[in-house]
Amino acid sequence: MNKFLIVSGLLIGFFCMNNSHLVAADNISEYHQNYHLNSKSGFMNDIQSIFYDQSVKEYRLYYLHNKDFKIGGNGTEWESVTTKDFINFTNGGTAIEKYKNASGDIASGTVYKDVENDLGFGKNALISYVTSYGNDGQTQNIWYSLDNGKTYKSYENNPIMKPSSKEANFRDPYVFKQNNMFYMYLAEGNKFGVYQSKDGKHFEYKSGIYDQVDHLGLLECPNLFEIKTTDTHEKKWVLLFGANGYERNETTGTYYVVGSMIDGVFKPETDAKRVDDGSDFYGAKFMQTSDFQLLGLAWLGSWDYSKQIRTSTGNLGSMSMARMLSLTSENNYTLKTNNFLTSNLFKTKLVNKTVSLKNSRKIIPNQEGYKTVYSQYINNKSFLVTLNAKKSTDEFPTHIHIELESKDSYFKFDYDTTNGYYMISRTSNNLESDTASKLHYEKSHVANVMSYDNLNVKLFVDNGSIEILFPETGETYSLAKFTQDQNSKLSVKMNGSTDIKYTISK
Repeated sequence: MNKFLIVSGLLIGFFCMNNSHLVAADNISEYHQNYHLNSKSGFMNDIQSIFYDQSVKEYRLYYLHNKDFKIGGNGTEWESVTTKDFINFTNGGTAIEKYKNASGDIASGTVYKDVENDLGFGKNALISYVTSYGNDGQTQNIWYSLDNGKTYKSYENNPIMKPSSKEANFRDPYVFKQNNMFYMYLAEGNKFGVYQSKDGKHFEYKSGIYDQVDHLGLLECPNLFEIKTTDTHEKKWVLLFGANGYERNETTGTYYVVGSMIDGVFKPETDAKRVDDGSDFYGAKFMQTSDFQLLGLAWLGSWDYSKQIRTSTGNLGSMSMARMLSLTSENNYTLKTNNFLTSNLFKTKLVNKTVSLKNSRKIIPNQEGYKTVYSQYINNKSFLVTLNAKKSTDEFPTHIHIELESKDSYFKFDYDTTNGYYMISRTSNNLESDTASKLHYEKSHVANVMSYDNLNVKLFVDNGSIEILFPETGETYSLAKFTQDQNSKLSVKMNGSTDIKYTISK
C-alpha cells in the first residue's frame, strides 16, 4: 500500500440513507443534481486529493472551482468539501485561492501528509504540490496546511519548478515518498516525466514514461497506487490518468495501465484501458482504502462542450458518484468497479415487473419489429432503472433499447445482444449554438461488455447525468446530460420473445 496516501484504514460505517441531502451549491442551477456533489456558485472541473480525517471521521476532498465563471472571469482555485458518506456534502470554503502570489491561479495537484516533517512546515503538515498558471507558464508550487486541510499557505520560495518554455505542458504533479526519496510524476504532453528529490522541495529529472501512453494524445492528472489483485493476491502498480483518446476513436476519459515499479519509475506492462467507457468521467482522483481497493471520483464533464451549456445562474458542473474499484488478473489485469456508493439510495420501487414477450399478445411490435415493454412519464429527476434479460430457448432479442426523452433532451442506450456492443446517443437543446460543441456532445459512442450471455444493467439517472453499471463485469459508462424538464418519458423496447425483468426505483 502507498503510505503517502492519507488514509487511516478501510472505509467505515457507510450510509445513513435518507432523502435529505446537503446542498453543495450556493445557487441552485437548472441542472442541479440531487445525489451528486454540485459546484458551489461557479464552474467545477477536476477533482483533487481525497483523504480521511480520523479526528472528525469524515472525508475531505477538493475540486477546481472558477467562482467568476458567470461574469467571464478566469482562473481556478481549490474548493474544499467534506462528507461522511459521499451523499451529503458540506462546503469547507476555498482552501487555496487563485492569484495570491506571482504564480497565478491554482490547477491540479496532490496532497501529501508529511508525517516526519521532511519539508519543515511541521509534523503531519499537509503538503499540496500543485500546478499554477502564470507569467512563467505552468509552474509547480508548494502550499501547506497546518489545520487538517481546511486552509493552505504559500511556500515562500515558490515556484519550486519551472517549465522549459511558457508553452510547455508541465502540470498536475503526483507526489509520493518511497525508500527515503520523493518522486513527482508530471503530465508533459504525450508522456509523464518522473522527478526525484531528497527533501521534497528540490526535484531533478529522472526518467520519462512513453510506453503505452504516448498514443493517447494529451495526458493529464496522473495517479499511482500499488494494490493486490483480488483473485491471485499479486501486487501490481496501477497508473491512472486522463487522456483525450481520439487516436483510438474514443472520447476524453480516464485510463489505467498496470505495471511494476523500479527505483521510483513506473514500468508499463499492459496496454492502456478505460476506467470508464463514458464521455464524461474526467479529471479523476483516487484514494486507496485497502490493499485491494480504490475509491474513485471524477468530474462529470468534458472540455469539448461543458462551458457551452446555457445557464442563467452561472453554476455548472458536478462530481460523479463515488465508486469502489478493484484489480483482477483477468484479461491481462482488469480494473473493475465493484459498486457505486450511492446505490442504496433508491429504496422505493415504482415499478417491479417481469414481462413474457413470447406469450404476450397485448404488446404489438412497431414497423421495425420492436415491442415497447414500458413507456411512462416519470415525474422525478432522480431514479434507478435496473434491467435483466437472459438468453433462453425462446427467441432472444438482437437489440434492447432504453430511452429517456424530455422536452429539451433525449438519451438512448442501444444494446446489441449478439456481440455485447452498445451505442449511446444523446441530444440537448441547452447547448449554445456553437457547432463544434454541439457535434461533440451529440456524437454517438460505442462500447462493449466483456460478457453478454445475458444483460444485467443499472442506469443511475440524475438531473445532470446518467451513470451506467454492468454488475457482472464491473464496466461503467458515465455521461453528462442537460435537461430543465421535470418530466421524463422512460421507454424500454426490444425485439425477440424472451422474458425481461425491469425495476424502476427512486
